Amino acid sequence: MTSKKTMEKNQKKVDEIKDIFSNNGVYLVDYRGLSVKEIQSLRKKIKNLDSGFKVVKNRLIIKHFENEKKEQGREIFSGPTAIAYSDEKIVEVAKVLVDFQKESKKISIKSGFIEDKFVSSDEIVSVSKLPGRDQLMAQMVLSMAYPIKKMGMALSSPLKTMLVLMKNLKDKKEKEENNNG
Repeated sequence: MTSKKTMEKNQKKVDEIKDIFSNNGVYLVDYRGLSVKEIQSLRKKIKNLDSGFKVVKNRLIIKHFENEKKEQGREIFSGPTAIAYSDEKIVEVAKVLVDFQKESKKISIKSGFIEDKFVSSDEIVSVSKLPGRDQLMAQMVLSMAYPIKKMGMALSSPLKTMLVLMKNLKDKKEKEENNNG
């Protein structure tokens, strides 16, 4: 029989998992075969993105899904599971996981949830190929600034041409005065 203290402890963990799944990007990873040092390395890379990485028990995730009445199959919760999650750096975390999977060949991305929508491991790989938030912001600023720059260059071009023509005319008149004088 489970004690009240154990039940409270497990409920606290389920609530913690609920907080994790409230993020915009949640990725489920099978970390079988990773050493503690490798897990710490992966966790550090993800933490540097202001995101999180947590090893969790499958039964607690299943309990969370039952509480939320989500229809997710238990098959995605087999084997050891770690959760990588982020609210803002969804693409960047996906990139870290995909790169780490290629390098170590020890983890496998099971599936995930992006904005509460279930995504397969192939879709996560596709997300990792997208430009990150910072890169998109830079592209947007550039796309807004470039037309303004071009317009400024176009508006200043006739003025520059006129100034060059006036200088040439002045030089020509001075040359004629020097030849006539």
